[in-house]
Amino acid sequence: AAIALENARLYTLAVEQGRLMRELQMAREIQQTLLPQSMPIVPGYEIAAHWESAREVAGDFYDVFALDGQRLAVAIADVSDKGAPAALFMAVARTMIRTLAHSGLSPFETLSRTNDLILEDADSGMFVTVYYSVFQTGGKSQHVNAGHNPCIVYRRRENHAFLMPRGGRAIGWFPDNPLTKLEMDLAPGDVCVYYTDGITDAENMQGDYFGEDRLIKTIVRNGTSHAKHILSAILEDVAAF
Repeated sequence: AAIALENARLYTLAVEQGRLMRELQMAREIQQTLLPQSMPIVPGYEIAAHWESAREVAGDFYDVFALDGQRLAVAIADVSDKGAPAALFMAVARTMIRTLAHSGLSPFETLSRTNDLILEDADSGMFVTVYYSVFQTGGKSQHVNAGHNPCIVYRRRENHAFLMPRGGRAIGWFPDNPLTKLEMDLAPGDVCVYYTDGITDAENMQGDYFGEDRLIKTIVRNGTSHAKHILSAILEDVAAF
């Protein structure tokens, strides 16, 4: 009788685990639909992106969308937690940023308002780092960093890459977030690379991090290529590391 009861208990646990796995897989599929299914077409720009979660669902996300056909909005973010809670928080943050951007707010106003709205309702203790940029046809761009890994800019003319300034705190952390806005002109052939710490914190067998320096070297070696090739080169170098 004891063996039969134990078998019944294990069978119940297996069924429940299977149900949870199916729900997580469905959540992953839903989360992937929140990411851009195709890249917007804005004259003068090439875009390539890659998303890969450490678990079934994740808090890292990116968004790329056109504003009035002449401007390109780019956002990348990383929620402080992992798994399902981070995925839910990610969906809320992504929706707020996109909605506020389409309402006509500047990048600075978009992240400031997102911070205020999240603080009004969120009591989970989670927060999200965000790097948000808007590019115009002709190369002019505006950037705001809310505690995220700084964008790397490659200047083709000088064959040189550098980190954009760090700035601000994560969204949903404190009121009156000290965000700063930065304007920059891009020349033909220049490249902007956005990433999360999944790239820079990738470890090798010795416990060393891939880091920003290796990432910059990869970008410089491949900076004159098309966007998709640069992306592939980064992923290959991280995998080899």
